[in-house]
Amino acid sequence: MSALLRNMTILVVDDDGDTCELLRMLLEEFGANVMMANSVDVALALCRRTPPHLVVSDIRLGSSDGFALIEAIREYNREYRGFTPAIALSGLVAPGDEERARAAGFNAYIRKPFDPTDFIDTVFSLLRSTGGLAA
Repeated sequence: MSALLRNMTILVVDDDGDTCELLRMLLEEFGANVMMANSVDVALALCRRTPPHLVVSDIRLGSSDGFALIEAIREYNREYRGFTPAIALSGLVAPGDEERARAAGFNAYIRKPFDPTDFIDTVFSLLRSTGGLAA
């Protein structure tokens, strides 16, 4: 097990349990502390309790969506003068989804199904570029 993400808390938000579990295993393999949520409300409660270093969220989340989540996170960031990098995940890809996700406040966009190596590379790259990890 690698400890490259040691001391990093990562929030995974997806209403699909299998996807949550896969992401948890991948991130924990690199030493991350992973919090999991299956809805926007649960995710926001976790963020308030333990602010994550990174959020990974599905775009479509049952009764709400990742856009509502990132909007609330960005509002929280403005209020507390912080910044939480975020990765959008999407299995139902439509034209313009990636641009919409980035415009909403996500820093990266990954289509499902995803390659685990590409996912981890995106996590490391984003955390390095936002100062969460040393280069």
